[in-house]
Amino acid sequence: PMDHYEIAEKAYEIERIDLKITGGLQDQYAAAFGGFNFTEFLGDRVIVNPLRIRRDTLNELEYRLLLCYTGGTRLSANILDEQTEAFVRKDKTVVESLDYIKELAVQMKRALLRNELDDFGDMLHEGWMHKRKLASAITNPAIDRLYDISREHGALGGKLLGAGGGGYLLLFCEFDKRHIVAEKLEDAGGQLVDFGFEKGGVQSWEVPGGR
Repeated sequence: PMDHYEIAEKAYEIERIDLKITGGLQDQYAAAFGGFNFTEFLGDRVIVNPLRIRRDTLNELEYRLLLCYTGGTRLSANILDEQTEAFVRKDKTVVESLDYIKELAVQMKRALLRNELDDFGDMLHEGWMHKRKLASAITNPAIDRLYDISREHGALGGKLLGAGGGGYLLLFCEFDKRHIVAEKLEDAGGQLVDFGFEKGGVQSWEVPGGR
């Protein structure tokens, strides 16, 4: 059977090379491995480092997170193309924001390992503020409205998942205000989605004599 690295590489090959869909690497590796990992991209090498996060930390983290569908669709390739072009021409705002987000990932890893979840939520907000600067279509007034409402009623931070432009908004709430944030988001037209953390990622096996 294929290991997690091989599955991620094959998924990348199909999506990026065969189907010519613009994007990065992290989605394929996150889905293949599952769980919580700190993933390093070093040239053409990818190193996935599993994080040993305490069970009580994971339980609290899962409870305090909300996933909200914004109701919008997105063309991630257009957003990523704009972002890449800005990086290549060394746009100061984009380069500085990317550097900040990269450093923030290290700090967020540390916060999870130390069970410093309020700090994690604050950093999630900081990261979103910088991600918004990477391309013009990452956010829009409808998304900003949902995010602002969540912050006004108890969310410490959040971000759009994926490249941006629509899709799902992930929010980290104060422990005793999660239900309030959920209610206000639904009142504002957001659609809450149940989810759970996945430990194992993709599984593969061989069937003897199978076709």
